[in-house]
Amino acid sequence: MKKDLSIDIKSLYDMVDRSNRLFGEYTLYRFNQTKEEETTVTYSEYYHYVRKLTLAMRELGVKDQKVILTGETSVQWIATYMATVFAGGVIVPLDPGLLPDEMVNFINLAEAKAVVYSSSFENLFKEQEANLPTVEKFIMTNKSLFTLTPEDEYIDEKFISYRSLLTLGDKLYKEYNESTDENKFDFFDQDIEKLSVLLFTSGTTGTSKGVMLSQKNIVSVLKDIYPVFSPLTTDDLILSVLPPHHTYELATTQLAPLMFGATVAISDGLKYVVRNIKQFKPTIMTLVPLFASTFYKTILKNVDKQGKTKKLKTGIKLSKFLMAFGIDKRKKLFKDLHEVLGGRLRFLVVGGAALNPEIVTFFHNIGIQMSQGYGITECAPLISVVPLDKYNASSCGNPMNGVKVRIEKEREEDSYGEIVVTGDNVMLGYYNRPDLTAEVMTEDGWFRTGDYGYIGKGDYIYITGRKKNIIIASNGKNVFPEEIEEYIEQIPYVEEVVVVGRENDKTGDTVIAAVVVPNREECDEHGLHDDETIYEAINHAVHDMNQKLESFKHVSVVELRHEPFEKTPSRKIKRFLVK
Repeated sequence: MKKDLSIDIKSLYDMVDRSNRLFGEYTLYRFNQTKEEETTVTYSEYYHYVRKLTLAMRELGVKDQKVILTGETSVQWIATYMATVFAGGVIVPLDPGLLPDEMVNFINLAEAKAVVYSSSFENLFKEQEANLPTVEKFIMTNKSLFTLTPEDEYIDEKFISYRSLLTLGDKLYKEYNESTDENKFDFFDQDIEKLSVLLFTSGTTGTSKGVMLSQKNIVSVLKDIYPVFSPLTTDDLILSVLPPHHTYELATTQLAPLMFGATVAISDGLKYVVRNIKQFKPTIMTLVPLFASTFYKTILKNVDKQGKTKKLKTGIKLSKFLMAFGIDKRKKLFKDLHEVLGGRLRFLVVGGAALNPEIVTFFHNIGIQMSQGYGITECAPLISVVPLDKYNASSCGNPMNGVKVRIEKEREEDSYGEIVVTGDNVMLGYYNRPDLTAEVMTEDGWFRTGDYGYIGKGDYIYITGRKKNIIIASNGKNVFPEEIEEYIEQIPYVEEVVVVGRENDKTGDTVIAAVVVPNREECDEHGLHDDETIYEAINHAVHDMNQKLESFKHVSVVELRHEPFEKTPSRKIKRFLVK
């Protein structure tokens, strides 16, 4: 019998309700309450927790109001997101890495009624209370999920504890369960087309845009991703590493697993990822390219240090030979590498930027399937993804079932063009900016992504670069810096790189420059201890790399940078800051 790859949900509440009915006693969340204590939450516990919280949020009057949510990844963070939407409010997740002034400006821009935050922001909001005139409630989350004490009574004050909110929800939930009036707490009939989520894109408050999403947008992505993630079962565990205000993390790590009964393990933070991999032994992880590249480089470096590079290459050749006859011995041949990644890892899903195909191929060769996806916040966020059970090293996948994609070329002879999208995943528009909304929509209502690419054999999408990053070479041809960066990142002395266009002072022509952050540890190991020798080594390697590229793509200038590039919480380099 063919497996049913459709899922009948209309709202986020439908998804939570379905997961409770199907997987109630299975573990949904695992996380470290303290260094010594791990906590688990079942699907059933989460379901009732969110329902209580929804009643409390509705009592606060958040219907049609904005609720700010910021802080580290936690069950409370996800539950607040859901409960606010279920109560008819608009959730506004904010990057916890924002500067205080930026945080205040975004809250005022949203005209938020309430702010929910982790304890690390307690001082900030107490200091800034007077600068946030629309905020009526400041609610600080706590580490303990279910333990309520007599002191945790709901008090109608401006600053209240999260546990006080849950006490109110607990009281209302008892009334709800005892009530014979079906309409008394009728918050489950969701308007899926109204504004439910407001997401501010990266940039200063003056340049950032507020992306308006409905439940219909988000649920369409979940329904489309269901067949893509179909290999997942209740035995799978996904490790949450990226911040949840990032739509990619929210969709692929926090929401999609609920449809399969999988477990979500919450990382203790970026510094502890390796430790958490050993502890939780994930079967799947979602990463940004920087993390995938770091994993790849670290594995190769350790193999080289152990003098096993030749053995690895021989193993890969043997594996390929056996695979040609349908014999898969990758888990056994590369057991040591699998143990480093927890021993159970089957899938890596990578999105957010282009990824070097060599990395995808390497993980495939050792028995870990790496699937690339493509999306943008305005599309809630997914547009395409390579199914977990498929292999394609250089594409970011096929358009998802409910998404249509076309390529708009500037000239007929061009091999690429702007990627344009339509589907239920496309946003409602930009908050209070109909002018900007109009700029990104075509005459027939399709969304302009701002990314360039092409559609190849098998309807696979290939990204060539971001429109705003394009460098116009002196011969008038377009140069995509992302392509060149893929090559330079393979140089062992390079930690990070951004390729930019520079004006030649003498000729006025545009030349291509590579701004490089050296890998100091790698340089030291090769006897490169000062900027001069490091520069010479990298410049020589870049010169060799140029021979692989067309002449108009050659890097003419190499610049060393001593500090890492500033990044977003999802580990994307803030290119606009690179001067």
